[in-house]
Amino acid sequence: MSPPASKPHSDAVISLLVAASVDVGRGKQPDGSGWQGTPGSSNFDAYAVFYPFTGREEPTALAMPNASLDFQFQLTCVGAVQGQVEALMDDVRAALVGATPTVTGRTAFPIYRVELDQTVTRDDAVTPPVHYGVARFHFRSDPPD
Repeated sequence: MSPPASKPHSDAVISLLVAASVDVGRGKQPDGSGWQGTPGSSNFDAYAVFYPFTGREEPTALAMPNASLDFQFQLTCVGAVQGQVEALMDDVRAALVGATPTVTGRTAFPIYRVELDQTVTRDDAVTPPVHYGVARFHFRSDPPD
């Protein structure tokens, strides 16, 4: 049995976020997000950037050494001000925590948040500055029964 693929797990998470109207990009800022005109003088559409970890295969039995996949991922939420990041992170948590993703050909378990002690931070390396917050999540999937 070959190891389970990570991309269908990423696709399942992205689908949950899109269904909750979260503007999300895979490893980059999604098109149409951020400053909607002159930076610092226009509206800022907050967005999330999705970063999957590579996943870790776990044996479910000696005969199935690569059957289960522990899938962890990170979302970086970006906003013009701290409150915008907090609101987006609330939306992300509401969309994901406790939700069971649909992964084709797999039995997935509910998503939970991985504790990460990190503050919402102002990024002064860009002009004008923006704020960002990071959250990590995890779920497991098994082959169908």
